[in-house]
Amino acid sequence: MCGRFDTSQLTWADIHAQLSVFASITTPPLNLEPDDDVRPTTRQLTARLEDGTWALERMRWGLVPAWRSGKPLKDTEKGRGDGFKLATFNARAETVAGSAVFRNAFARRRCLVPASAWYEWTGDKGSKTRWRISRADGEPLIMFAGLWDHADTADAGPLDSFTVLTHPSSGRLADYHHRAPLVLERDDWMNWLDLDRDPAPLFVPDTVERFQVSRDER
Repeated sequence: MCGRFDTSQLTWADIHAQLSVFASITTPPLNLEPDDDVRPTTRQLTARLEDGTWALERMRWGLVPAWRSGKPLKDTEKGRGDGFKLATFNARAETVAGSAVFRNAFARRRCLVPASAWYEWTGDKGSKTRWRISRADGEPLIMFAGLWDHADTADAGPLDSFTVLTHPSSGRLADYHHRAPLVLERDDWMNWLDLDRDPAPLFVPDTVERFQVSRDER
């Protein structure tokens, strides 16, 4: 799964340089604030194609589907329970096409989510070890496969949000968690974003060989 990730090594210049190989970027430069402990519900950078050019936007991590429009994001009063309660920061690649929450976004609104690394924990409660997982080749940029959606909420107003796809881990990577975020290689970015192409070939279990794992000592 992917419940924490790291953006501490991301720079606008690097993201711009890598994305502009495929299409021009219409978004003015953004001030990226490094964060080595990105959490769900925070606003994070996403990249999507609009009319053949890149649009980069900060969105809420935790997808709120369009059909939630008109309803509150948070409970209107204590105990009422009318806020959005689903944990949607991850979407399972195997079921995303048929999910009531994600299927419309999967069919129409795919994006990339830049990161430097992600984290997993092992061990017993109270003595867990935190592991940082990054690219084995040393490149600072990881691109997660993401979905995004737009809802007009009653309390937060217009809201763009996203989720990160996950798929099964394999090999030694499964020692840290049985699922991993779907990390796209550069040659697969446009395949993922092309809604006319079948993304199923991208849903291949990951192995640790693509990544390096280091103990996080915080």
